[in-house]
Amino acid sequence: MLAPRVLKNFKVLASVLALLSATFSLPNSASASSKVTTYKQIWSDEFSGKKGALPNSKYWGYDLGGLNQNGELQFYTKSNQNIALDGAGKLVITANRIADQSMIPVSKDPVIEKMLNACISCQFSSSRIKSAGKISVQYGRIEARIKVPSGEGTWPAFWMLGSDLLKGVPWPDARDIDVIETKGSVINTAFGTIHGPGMPNAGAGLGSTYTHTGLLSSGFHIYAIEWQKNKIDFYVDDEMYFSVTPTDQGAGKWVYNQPFFMILNLAMGGEFGGEIDPNLNKAQLVVDYIRIYAVNGVGKVFQR
Repeated sequence: MLAPRVLKNFKVLASVLALLSATFSLPNSASASSKVTTYKQIWSDEFSGKKGALPNSKYWGYDLGGLNQNGELQFYTKSNQNIALDGAGKLVITANRIADQSMIPVSKDPVIEKMLNACISCQFSSSRIKSAGKISVQYGRIEARIKVPSGEGTWPAFWMLGSDLLKGVPWPDARDIDVIETKGSVINTAFGTIHGPGMPNAGAGLGSTYTHTGLLSSGFHIYAIEWQKNKIDFYVDDEMYFSVTPTDQGAGKWVYNQPFFMILNLAMGGEFGGEIDPNLNKAQLVVDYIRIYAVNGVGKVFQR
């Protein structure tokens, strides 16, 4: 039997050892191998401003007219009938019907007549903004909280083009990252795609899809890429559904380690959008915000 003094010292030692064990316990192998990802916001457009105002001209310019790309059937304007802030922190791009399938104008409005004279195949007016020459980004997390439109024939997109397109480098050499596209005929599906030179079919690109349990048009969702050197991951609501690197079959020549500018638009019809519902007269793409983050310290925004 231990003497009382020895027993007391033993108990004190045992308590100290227990405390040391709790304080300095080593992490298990899973914890030791896990990495913490850090995000630092480096740019955003929260689309704050008066109702009816156009988006911030420091960040955005416009593509205008009937571009006739991919068989699309819209005429792009910068009218606040097609693009405007809603006064509650959101940007709304509205596609309005200007002619039916027989190309009969919906009214004798001279503005509509002018658009149809410039684009005889256009059925809708809409808008397309771009950050070209104003904001470009290289690497990081680029995300947008968006409510996409419903209706067959709608083709909204948040996407990016290589900044050297502005220096005369042609597409697809100038590269293209589609952060998100949807089409009204399969409105539960989001498409993420890259396009570039050396692909078996640059027009189709290389990508994948995210399938939602409901309609994506029923509410807002966060569409994003996390982009680093030689890798791009695609997300919907923080669920990664596609990842691509230079070694993936079909990736072609890797041309994605350069600055890109952003584009946001609502197209109608075309090779991707498909046939437009003849009864569809209006569609809206609503954007809550666009934000850019450095990920683990990697990511940069270039602003003029």
